[in-house]
Amino acid sequence: MTLIDIWAAIRWWFVLTTLGLLVFPTSYYLFSRLPDRGYAFTKMLALLLVSYLFWLLGSLGFLTNSNGSILLSVAITAALSLRAHQLAPDWRSWLRHNRRYVLGAELLFFLAFIFWAWVRAQHPAISATEKPMEFAFLNAATYTPTFPPLDPWLSGFGISYYYFGYIMMSVIARLAIVPMSYAFNLSIAWIFAGTALGAFGLVHNLLTLDKNPTRTRLAPALALIAALAIPAAGNLEIFLELLYGQGIGHNITIGTDDAGNDQNFWQWLDVRDLDTVEPPSRPRYEGGGWWWWRSSRVINEYHLDGTVEAGLAPIAEFPAFSFILGDLHPHVLALPFAFLSLALALQWWLRPLILHVVAWQRSGLIDGTILLFRRLGPLTLLGTALIVGGLSFLNTWDVLIHLFIVVAAFVLAQWRHNGRWHASYLIQAILLGLALVFLAILLYLPFYLGFRSQAGAPYILPMLMRPTRLAHFLTIFGLPLIMIIPFIIMSAGQAIAQQRRRGAYLTLALGTTFGFPLLLMTIMLFMGLIIAITPEGANRLIALANRLELPLSLYAPGSPFLSNLIWAISSIFKLIPSLLLARLTWPGVTLLLGLTIGFALTTIAAHLNQDKPNQPSLQFTPQNNDDATDDHQIDRLLPFTLLLIITAAMLTIGPEFLYIRDNFGMRLNTIFKFYYQAWLLFGVAAVVGAGYLIEKHRAIGLIATPIYLIFFAISLLFPYHAIQSRQVEYRSMVGAAADESVATLNGLDYIRRTNPDEYSATLWLKQATKDQGRPVVLEAVGGQYSSYGRIAANTGLPTVLGWAGHEYQWRGSTPEPAERDPAVKAIYQDNDWFGTAQLLNKYNVQYIFVGDLERRTYGGQAVDDKFRPRLDIAFESGSVTIYRWQPQ
Repeated sequence: MTLIDIWAAIRWWFVLTTLGLLVFPTSYYLFSRLPDRGYAFTKMLALLLVSYLFWLLGSLGFLTNSNGSILLSVAITAALSLRAHQLAPDWRSWLRHNRRYVLGAELLFFLAFIFWAWVRAQHPAISATEKPMEFAFLNAATYTPTFPPLDPWLSGFGISYYYFGYIMMSVIARLAIVPMSYAFNLSIAWIFAGTALGAFGLVHNLLTLDKNPTRTRLAPALALIAALAIPAAGNLEIFLELLYGQGIGHNITIGTDDAGNDQNFWQWLDVRDLDTVEPPSRPRYEGGGWWWWRSSRVINEYHLDGTVEAGLAPIAEFPAFSFILGDLHPHVLALPFAFLSLALALQWWLRPLILHVVAWQRSGLIDGTILLFRRLGPLTLLGTALIVGGLSFLNTWDVLIHLFIVVAAFVLAQWRHNGRWHASYLIQAILLGLALVFLAILLYLPFYLGFRSQAGAPYILPMLMRPTRLAHFLTIFGLPLIMIIPFIIMSAGQAIAQQRRRGAYLTLALGTTFGFPLLLMTIMLFMGLIIAITPEGANRLIALANRLELPLSLYAPGSPFLSNLIWAISSIFKLIPSLLLARLTWPGVTLLLGLTIGFALTTIAAHLNQDKPNQPSLQFTPQNNDDATDDHQIDRLLPFTLLLIITAAMLTIGPEFLYIRDNFGMRLNTIFKFYYQAWLLFGVAAVVGAGYLIEKHRAIGLIATPIYLIFFAISLLFPYHAIQSRQVEYRSMVGAAADESVATLNGLDYIRRTNPDEYSATLWLKQATKDQGRPVVLEAVGGQYSSYGRIAANTGLPTVLGWAGHEYQWRGSTPEPAERDPAVKAIYQDNDWFGTAQLLNKYNVQYIFVGDLERRTYGGQAVDDKFRPRLDIAFESGSVTIYRWQPQ
């Protein structure tokens, strides 16, 4: 890395640190119940507030997308902190008394940020996978004069995607005065460090809630483990890579396949790329290949008839994979803010009594609702809607997950303070959820007004394939489950043993264990019935029946609804035996997660219901002081940690039965988004569970914790080997000599080295069009995940069409890509100049880019022969020519 890279990184770190300190009074007020008063989450909160104000005022037309507007938003944020200082002036005293924690958190953030900035410098190229798309959005968020930003890959349209994260990165870059080609990689370094700090803060807060001496002593060490385990650790596929690379397991026979042939361990495990009969000649992780990609594609999907799904495998990414890959996708951008939301949920769990059951019952529904929201307070509701709603704008998949956690934390808090479960909590939870949804939509309304999605009715589809194998699931989540399983067993056993009605609690545990999967199965069959009524769904069922060689009655399109309904019911019933057989043959994941949910929920109930032996049951009687609590009798760590586990288990069991409909037509995206959040929740719960076990069940804790630490150390070999592989890959990519230094944070430096003409043209376009608004630049059109669309991506200038497949993903059904692809081809190839001029005018093209890619795509020298005699040359350097067109 050069001094330019280092100085850019320091400026970036300085801006984030300064914003975090600036907003701490607000954090202190908002997270008043947390032991660290939200200090670990100040950087996320500050960036959210500044970016939200900047975006909202810009979207409403009060501000433009300019550096001055960003500074004004910072000033407004500072004014909010000043008001928070007036409401809670003792924040400075807290800082003095907790300076060791503050300095430790800041040191952790700095080291994590600098380390991953160095990692990114080993392979900084903004190329491959979806990096070009992400860079296009980052540039568009920076250079488009107004909001929403213009879509660089569909000129004339605004971005139809959750683009809030790119605005945030642009805000930091401009405050730090960092070029966008550097900002891309520094953004990834910040997200890594922010995730580490968020995990550290959440675990530390949970372990120090009740000032338990043992947990408090363990808190710093366990919080540091979480800061590594969640963003940096790999899943257990790296353990398999180590065994496979050493030839272990190829001589171990485990059963036979469907044809009766013996299977070795790797054939039985059935993970692609790790399923050969003979051992490899050398470990896959030695070299520059993409061996590490397999860690995110562990699940091998099968149809009900046993044939393998040869297409896209379910995506089971996790943060370390994302950071190694270097994609700046919304699911990555949202990571630190997921921890901000979890901290907010913890604040809800720790709140004093909001509304006593008797007060609610006596008030009636309408008056009780008014009383509930008065007790909650407008600032609490507004702050919650801003943070949770921000996840919708960051990564829409996450918002309902975190809304559920916040509302569930509210319910648990009510339950804790009243001492017994009451049905009114569910009514209040629904009211709170609706209020937060309404406020979140209102706060982010400009985004929703312009947002389009590929999702469509019926939105949820049944999973009509074989369930996930337990071996694959444990490969993905085995590391946190090493601690979570004994944590649930021991906490459930202790909580139930202390109750007078042990039988009732065991019935609840087992009923939930089997009842929840049964409920999901019922919903799955019902959704199958719903889609079978439609022609599209009927065709899916017919194809499935043909695979299974099941005879179905003749389907007649256009029949009356009643006839279609009868056909659908008949077809579903014929498929039920095959579906049940698959579930019973591979029950492992469903049984494991069902038991997890059942016993975790039962433990919460036993822990919060104050009906223990030798203790009179609490009566629902009005209290003079609604803040009166029995928290000294409650281990506040346990219910919230179990809530995280239940949520993660629900996220991972759900795709075994249902998935969200999208353009893929499979569950791969649902697994991707749900497993990603489950990694955070399981990861936090595992480390917190270690502290609980060591304090409450020392023998079990001292057995489980070393096992966890051993596999945790193994999991860190994933980034160790993957970073080296990426470094080898980049050096080969740019053709670097053995003694040449190529490390840099400039994500476009690879173009400078491999295609200097195109690099010069890119710089010229950005400079020459600075005062021209956002002129449209025409470039070649081709497949997605390729070099096509690179000029729009690297400059932020809109082009007529970039990756058409992604436009369909973002916008659903739209005719634009299908119309524009042949139009671009006609402009470059057709000899009809009049028609060419009409198309150039139609799409408001001002520059026509001709480089090697355009010549390869549209006919070589003939492209130049068409334009050179007729158009002015705006720029020319070697193999690149940019022609100027004046739209008429």
